[in-house]
Amino acid sequence: MAYSVLSDVWLLPAAWAVLVAWLVLFLGRGAFWRADQRLPPRESNPRRSWPEVTAVVPARNEAEGIGACVTALLRQDYPGVLRVIVVDDQSTDGTAKCAREAARQMDASSRLEVLTGAPLPENWAGKVWAMDQGVTAAGPVPLLWFTDGDIVHGPDVLRRLVTRIEDRDLSLVSLMVMLSCRGFWERLLIPPFIFFFQMLYPFPWVNDPHRTLAGAAGGVCCCVGRHSKRSAGSPPCVPHASMTARWQHC
Repeated sequence: MAYSVLSDVWLLPAAWAVLVAWLVLFLGRGAFWRADQRLPPRESNPRRSWPEVTAVVPARNEAEGIGACVTALLRQDYPGVLRVIVVDDQSTDGTAKCAREAARQMDASSRLEVLTGAPLPENWAGKVWAMDQGVTAAGPVPLLWFTDGDIVHGPDVLRRLVTRIEDRDLSLVSLMVMLSCRGFWERLLIPPFIFFFQMLYPFPWVNDPHRTLAGAAGGVCCCVGRHSKRSAGSPPCVPHASMTARWQHC
């Protein structure tokens, strides 16, 4: 009986605490739960000029998926100039060969550059080091598009990324890709992961200059202006970073 009384005593305060916590999240975290930060429709604002873009793909032992990735990049329905750089980060499975073969089959070898990554320096994370080498090889291109070797983009992704950047004068646009869920537990756990990611880094806060914690940009699909990239302190300025960058509107 004592146990039952004790449970009843704490039940109501616990319920109120949970309610208050959810109200704070609902009202005070940038309405993250709306998930309304999306790219515009393809023809939302037709334009006359399109900036040159270089896609940088850091790849280590991605032979299984790099062919599909390169094919999707080279098939982008982008009116401007698009060049693709794959940085083969010390792969042992023929990643570079598969990337070149994919471009050759499309008769697009001239638009693909495959770099052999240099050995990893001290205090650098592998992916960030590969990205830095790709950025150096890209030269002074207006826009850099970072993606991974196991990502397959739809044909209008780049056009819509650039439209959003140009229309709103943004420094960076990053997309959450559709993750492959093959088993029961993956299908169960991935949606909550996305939900809590938006709760930690509310997307609507990204362009609020009064927010010290603005957002997190994932390297799986990240289009960024080169001038903003250097000024924001992203790779290569942060060699040990485990994420592409944390961004606040410049």
